[in-house]
Amino acid sequence: MERDFLAPEPLVTPEGTVAFCDETWTIDPRELQIFFQAEEVYWTAHRTIEQWRHLLACSRLLTARLVPEGSKGGRLVAATRLWSDHAYEAKLYDMVAARDMADLDVLTQLIKWALRHPWVGDVQRFVLETRDRAHFYPRFGFRPGQELETFHMRVLTTDLEALGLR
Repeated sequence: MERDFLAPEPLVTPEGTVAFCDETWTIDPRELQIFFQAEEVYWTAHRTIEQWRHLLACSRLLTARLVPEGSKGGRLVAATRLWSDHAYEAKLYDMVAARDMADLDVLTQLIKWALRHPWVGDVQRFVLETRDRAHFYPRFGFRPGQELETFHMRVLTTDLEALGLR
């Protein structure tokens, strides 16, 4: 695992040293699927390997790995996907840390890295959707969307098909 020059410095945690890397083009999607399944991440439960490949093709994957002394690579312990239209809005997706990583500094470093990552471009805002750890994200400036006087609306492709729109 080659260290990304933009990545945070390795972080010493009670579990060991954690290194950060942009693995968008190098990670095996199967490893991602196994990690998210092991952490019982409900929103990725039904993703296929092919879907992981598509997600990686249109976003950046920032990771944290517990690096054993004297070796390359290591166990994946946290990840987030970063998406951007490069002009207006960027989004943080799939932010997950291993349950046995009690140190929230790892997630803190991933978020800070994502927020300053040059790949996103000159955007006006960052978006994060969550049902978990909502108390954690205000320290980075995130606040509930209704304060922006907007509505987050969705439609399923199956509903579009039923309406003859897809």
